[in-house]
Amino acid sequence: MNILIAGNVLLTVVLVAALYVTWRVMARVRQLFREVAPVGALTNSRGPQPGEAAPSQPFHLLNGGTISLATGNGPRLLLFVSATCPVSRKVIPIAQDFARREQVDLLFAGDDAQAVQERFVAASGMPADHFVNDPALGRALEVDKLPAAFLLAPDGVLLARGLVNSREHLESLLNAWESGFATVQDYISHTRRQKTALV
Repeated sequence: MNILIAGNVLLTVVLVAALYVTWRVMARVRQLFREVAPVGALTNSRGPQPGEAAPSQPFHLLNGGTISLATGNGPRLLLFVSATCPVSRKVIPIAQDFARREQVDLLFAGDDAQAVQERFVAASGMPADHFVNDPALGRALEVDKLPAAFLLAPDGVLLARGLVNSREHLESLLNAWESGFATVQDYISHTRRQKTALV
């Protein structure tokens, strides 16, 4: 009988210790999530910045038409991709699913020979009437690395921009716009300033 009582007491102590350790681990994980910066699209200081107007002239579409970035019914995601960029090929279906779920108009862009782009569009499932193949657009936005994404307002004002290679990066463009911060980097700087002010 004494052995059973001692065993129950020991099990109770082990259970209480396990609960305590679990509680401490959860507290540390919550603290870690508060301190770790969110994943965001990497931005640079070249070219038009959030709040500025995107170039308003018409640009050539792959199907022979033209399009202006200053016209739209809602937010528009402009994504620069290339047939020679493996990351571009990976992010295209992610961007298509993202745009469908978030109800954002998706416009692809590139700069290559017509025949190359036509093969690329056909192989990747991109619509030719939503693919800008005009070197003037890349120069105007000063795109130097791919895949580069630009979130635009219906009037052509740039809402957010950055290099993207995952759904989280695409979501960070929307989050930056909705939160009032131009970039995730701005959000991180703001949070750090707040922490410093409280200390």
